[in-house]
Amino acid sequence: MMKYTTILILFIGLIGCSQQPKEGVKLSGNLEQFPAGGFATVEVISENGVEPFDTLNVDGDGNFVEYLNIQEPAFFRVNLNGRQIITLILTGEETNVVVNAHGNDPGGFFEVSGSYDTEYKNQIDEMMQAYRQAIQGFQQEQMQARTNGDANAFQTSQFQMMDLAKRTEAELKELIREASPSLASFYGIQMIDATQNFAFIDSITTELQAEMPENFHVESLISQVSARRSLAIGKMAPEIALENPDGEVITLSSLRGKYVLVDFWAAWCGPCRRENPNVVRVYNEYGGEKFEILGVSLDKTREKWLGAIEQDGLPWLHVSDLKFWRSQAAQDYQVNAIPATFLIDPDGKIIAKNLRGASLEAKLKEIFG
Repeated sequence: MMKYTTILILFIGLIGCSQQPKEGVKLSGNLEQFPAGGFATVEVISENGVEPFDTLNVDGDGNFVEYLNIQEPAFFRVNLNGRQIITLILTGEETNVVVNAHGNDPGGFFEVSGSYDTEYKNQIDEMMQAYRQAIQGFQQEQMQARTNGDANAFQTSQFQMMDLAKRTEAELKELIREASPSLASFYGIQMIDATQNFAFIDSITTELQAEMPENFHVESLISQVSARRSLAIGKMAPEIALENPDGEVITLSSLRGKYVLVDFWAAWCGPCRRENPNVVRVYNEYGGEKFEILGVSLDKTREKWLGAIEQDGLPWLHVSDLKFWRSQAAQDYQVNAIPATFLIDPDGKIIAKNLRGASLEAKLKEIFG
């Protein structure tokens, strides 16, 4: 009997000494230059902003291991001494997420593995960074072309920039579609022009709503998409009925049968005034029986409104209620920044938004040849 009692005691002792398996997502890695005495925390982005979530204990060699209790997909930040911040997307289903980083440099090296959502997010970031750098190059070319008075070089650079934008957008949408439904796809659609890609964003939102309807990021997105739906491409344009400078009411519906560019602008809007010469040039080429512009001013005084029309030589139709941002038309079209444009087809449907410069010219050339 004594023999069996001894074995039982030893067995119980072994169980007591063994380490119980830890629960949660294992977050581990190495920080090459993490300073002695520095802090390393995990933060979560919640409805209330960035909040503390956990602490990482970094040893003298820069190594750390922590287990995170994650209840739902969320954006997290690994905050390294307030110097380097690395954003992660974690769902709670990951087993071992590894973060290796410099540890003390805002632009320092980092790599993440073990989280598919984060890997998609990082691919999106790399794509957009390369795109922005290329755009800066095109902008420098265009500035130089203007300085040299080389209109052909300026236009060529503009069209090349537009082509790059289209190709990048197509690649980004493909990546977002692969990642959907996830917070990585939510992250990606923030980089897409919502006015030109509403149908795509709407479809991704539907998938996200089915997958995680109570996630606060998704709830916010659903609200935004619902508000935009009435002004989506393919929808009927809201009616506009405002007075022209002579006091006559002009309606958008009275222009049916023509393509109409509804142009929200104001005398006080610098970007609008700088864009006006481009619009005048396009109007002189395409304006007439098939194309009209309806300028909707968000000015507050009649004098400044009419003065700007005369100074800039704007020959198209103009209307305003002189109510600034409280203009009924601005509210109906959800305009909160100008210049803002909506291209309406002869049947009264929205076919494009926010066309300016080369993009406006290209669209009209596509329509009229």
